[in-house]
Amino acid sequence: PLPSSKMLPVGALPRRRGRAQGLVPAAVALALGACLLLVVLSTSTTPSADPNMLGSAAATISSRSRAALMGPRVGPSRDRIAAPPRQMRVNASPVSFENIDYRTFGSSYDGYRSILKKVKGLYGDSLKEFLDEGYILVDVRPDYERERIAPVGSKHIPLIKEREEMDLGSFARRWSNSVYAGHSRDLMRNDNFVADVQADYPADTKLIMVCGEGLRSLLAVDSLQNAGYTNSLWLAGGLQRVEKDIENEGTKTDRGYARAGLDGGEIAAGIFDKITSIKWWEALSGDKKN
Repeated sequence: PLPSSKMLPVGALPRRRGRAQGLVPAAVALALGACLLLVVLSTSTTPSADPNMLGSAAATISSRSRAALMGPRVGPSRDRIAAPPRQMRVNASPVSFENIDYRTFGSSYDGYRSILKKVKGLYGDSLKEFLDEGYILVDVRPDYERERIAPVGSKHIPLIKEREEMDLGSFARRWSNSVYAGHSRDLMRNDNFVADVQADYPADTKLIMVCGEGLRSLLAVDSLQNAGYTNSLWLAGGLQRVEKDIENEGTKTDRGYARAGLDGGEIAAGIFDKITSIKWWEALSGDKKN
């Protein structure tokens, strides 16, 4: 017969129960370890398995853990839309006419090609940029033309003046001008033009010389640049090319700058415009080609 529990030493049964309870977790751990070993062995024997797979997996887990803790990395992305470039303001820059065909501005420039190659200037489409940069318009036309139409805010320093005295020579010039030039006036060049400019502006002033068709202002720029006015520019082609883009004032603004110097009326002005607009060099070149 089994001995009575009363005859067993104190604490014998609890110790026996404790050993049984400790064996259960150990058996479970051994079973899980065996399963994990089988999984690893089966993976390593797979033909397509990568020898570094375990290390790659560990690195992947490590990177994911880092991303979870620190958030996504900040850096270039293919899906990121680039910010538009900052719009920079470009300063007005004078241009050279050295390689420009003089006939672009008209056949009357034939005798002034050497001057055209020396001066600096601008085209009408950039006039506003130069005015925003602080350039001043200087109108070099005679008084009677400016009275008819002139740019608002411009300065008047004439390169061409009207001779006041009347003599036989003056009468002959007035008559010839009425026939060939469309006006009955005796005009002369202002020999004090540079001095008149110097009286109002220092040599470093930004000036734009303007006239109706551009020829007289071309001569004005040449005179000023020879006198040290390196910032004096020529408006290519004259005010007639920008009259719709600027604000004008005068007694006959409807005539425009191309006809402001004419006294022969609209019929003579129309004939004058047609004669001066003939591109004879193109006609000659066309005949040679044919």
